[in-house]
Amino acid sequence: MFISEGNTTEREYKPVPAGTHLAICYGIVDLGTQQYVYMGEQKQSKMLRLFFELHGDDDNILELDDGRPMSISQRYTKSLHEKSKLRQHIVSWRGGKDFTPEELGQVRGQKGWDIRTLLGKHCMLSVKHSTKPDGRTFANVDGITSVPAIIRKLGLPGQVNKSIYFSFDEFSDDAFSQVSQGIQKIIMQSPEYQRVTARPTRPSKQAEAADWFDKHEQLNGNKGMEDDDESIPF
Repeated sequence: MFISEGNTTEREYKPVPAGTHLAICYGIVDLGTQQYVYMGEQKQSKMLRLFFELHGDDDNILELDDGRPMSISQRYTKSLHEKSKLRQHIVSWRGGKDFTPEELGQVRGQKGWDIRTLLGKHCMLSVKHSTKPDGRTFANVDGITSVPAIIRKLGLPGQVNKSIYFSFDEFSDDAFSQVSQGIQKIIMQSPEYQRVTARPTRPSKQAEAADWFDKHEQLNGNKGMEDDDESIPF
């Protein structure tokens, strides 16, 4: 999936604690064009969702009851416009390194930046809680930064979850089946899905109804030693 210059709720289960956490990006899902309401107006934009698994320590255990890492996801507008949250978060994640004209698709023959670069990359997630009028609490990704050198020197954890990548740029039934039923239903509402398929809008049976993505994903750094160029993850 290439992006050029051009929040969200899930079922509450076990909210990710507020604060800054070490994380790994393990999933990127193209949601297609989605409808939403902003300032009382109905709008539509191309959207995507990033998925992160969180890794704590002895003093801050971020695991589910079965031992798997807690997970959080965030929806973004699929754009690298200078004002977009996606661009702001990724630039901060890259240690302040902004995108080049080539990465932004501003150079003839260049498609833009391939977001698959994020898969498997470590980062520090800043998580904030928001409370709905009905009293429910949701965790949201408020910021992303690079991992400080002092933490990298201690050793970084390996990725636990299987990487997930779905894009309309290269649509496949296999990739679609790896996405949870809840996210499949959202994707099916998009005109992009309707164009690439001639099937009824029904979730894939391969995505289990009890998939832990649906249950445990909550929707949408610390300063360490000065980072050198090798600390920029992508």
